Amino acid sequence: MLPREGGQKTHAGRRMRDVFGMMASFAACPAVPRPPSCRPLGTVLQTDAQLGQWTARQREEAALTKLVRRHLPRALAERVRVAGVHDGVVELTASGGAIAAALRQRTTALPDLLRREGVAVTSVRIRVAITTGPPAAERAPGRTLDVAAAAPLFDLAARLPNGPLRDVLSRWSRRARGR
Repeated sequence: MLPREGGQKTHAGRRMRDVFGMMASFAACPAVPRPPSCRPLGTVLQTDAQLGQWTARQREEAALTKLVRRHLPRALAERVRVAGVHDGVVELTASGGAIAAALRQRTTALPDLLRREGVAVTSVRIRVAITTGPPAAERAPGRTLDVAAAAPLFDLAARLPNGPLRDVLSRWSRRARGR
């Protein structure tokens, strides 16, 4: 707090006193308990029983998908994934009907190839999983011109002096009345 000439304190000095006063009052407040520290998502996925099973299944399917794709042509492999393995039956999903048809032609050799890789497979089932993209943006309905409700505005246009407002209202009037 610096005194000015004449013994008055400066505005900055008063502000500093207020700030230090606030800091002292904060120091007197009891400590706010902190929330528990966050655990990494990977730890949560491994420690939770249900999530751990889902994670393990996803890893198994991803590894098997990679293995299946190695035995398919690239254009076909990119559109195929493993959806599950149940009792020796590998379920493949294709992104479309044509992909599924091309995949069905190769399923006779695929179980043998997977068995050579160490996967216990008896057969392969193919399903088509059509994925839809985001819904198309709906177009907002066009505004309708209500001639009866706008009649007072059209009458105003006839009384206005020449200018941009009169031009716009006259144009609107003509469009609304179909002329």
